[in-house]
Amino acid sequence: MMTGKDEKTMNNQNQTPTRIRITDEAAQPQMRQPQRKKPNQNALRILRFGMLISGAVIAVLALVLILLPMIKINKSVVEGNNYYDDEYVIEKAGISVGDELFGWNMQAACDAIMANYPYAENIYVSITFPFTVKIEIVEKPGVMYAAHQNQYFSFDSTLRVLEIVTDGEEAFSPFLCVKLPAVASVKKGSVIQFAEEGTDLSYLKELLDVLAERNLLENVTYVDVSERFSLSFVLLDSVRVEIGTLKDMNIKLTLLQEGLAKNPINHHLYAVIDVSNTTKAIYREIAAENLFD
Repeated sequence: MMTGKDEKTMNNQNQTPTRIRITDEAAQPQMRQPQRKKPNQNALRILRFGMLISGAVIAVLALVLILLPMIKINKSVVEGNNYYDDEYVIEKAGISVGDELFGWNMQAACDAIMANYPYAENIYVSITFPFTVKIEIVEKPGVMYAAHQNQYFSFDSTLRVLEIVTDGEEAFSPFLCVKLPAVASVKKGSVIQFAEEGTDLSYLKELLDVLAERNLLENVTYVDVSERFSLSFVLLDSVRVEIGTLKDMNIKLTLLQEGLAKNPINHHLYAVIDVSNTTKAIYREIAAENLFD
């Protein structure tokens, strides 16, 4: 039989709380450790391949840098040059056989040729096998020359002076000789200055265009535009054609061709064909010294 003391002791034991120790690790939620991904084999292969290519490129570049100075100019050729010696053009380009091919500045060469070749419209430089430098010159069309104070000067269709010489007109023999209105002054690189202010030579270009359309310009060796209403030109240094003005040029040139059919050009015979009157062509023989009067 349980006494009162025993019962009190049992009740005290039942009321005493039980202590449980909880650590910090247990208080926090459990977190999963991330799993390490396996490397992508395709990406590794691409990376290795890229490294191999980069190494090969670096090796090739190093080899090129070693070999380039060993490549020399073997030959130089000039095309399209009608007015200067090829040697002159090559000299202005600053090259010679034996020079390092890839140490040569192409743009500087083009600029130097343009500065010293007034008849060039464009310059093209290229390298062909075997180690040949090729210089192509596109010359200005319609270059002409005229006389002024015992000098001769060449000019283009814009009337800009290209060259001036004092040792005779033979230097300009490939060009069309033109007799101009009275010239006041000429300066290389500038437009011709005429004695009469406001002189307009637009009819010169118009005349040359008409002759080109009729396939006559290639045979014209002299043009006289000194008087606007008394134009004339000479064919093959043998026949002077007097056209008066540019009016009715189709009729006048048709008359000219009919006159030449009847009287073909004879280099031992000098003549005038006057088509200024559009009714008919007038043909007459003249002395050689009067051909350019």
